[in-house]
Amino acid sequence: MSEALDEETMKLVQLRRVTQQLQEKKDVLQRVWVNMQNFAQGLRNELDSNYWSESKIAFFDLENTPQFNQYRFNHSELKELFEIDFIKEALDAFRSLTEDKARLESELGISMGRPVARPV
Repeated sequence: MSEALDEETMKLVQLRRVTQQLQEKKDVLQRVWVNMQNFAQGLRNELDSNYWSESKIAFFDLENTPQFNQYRFNHSELKELFEIDFIKEALDAFRSLTEDKARLESELGISMGRPVARPV
């Protein structure tokens, strides 16, 4: 019985770790999505000749732009946004961690966010 308890405790620890890693990957993908949306809108503004400073894409480590400009990016944000290998790795990890989390939750009969039925 002690071994079963130890195994369940290890799975709980693993579930907690997987859940934390999953949230980190979700945060990365969310940040990429927000930057992608802002960049696309800023580019649309440029193409439509909307050259007001708050509507123009700006690279604030290269250009002097107003703080309130929502289309303001630094080089690392754009590198992250356009580096497909980075996005693929983050997405693959997110998918894998999602599967791991669901499997552990099912095995343990608990959830880190929603109800789960435990197998009999």
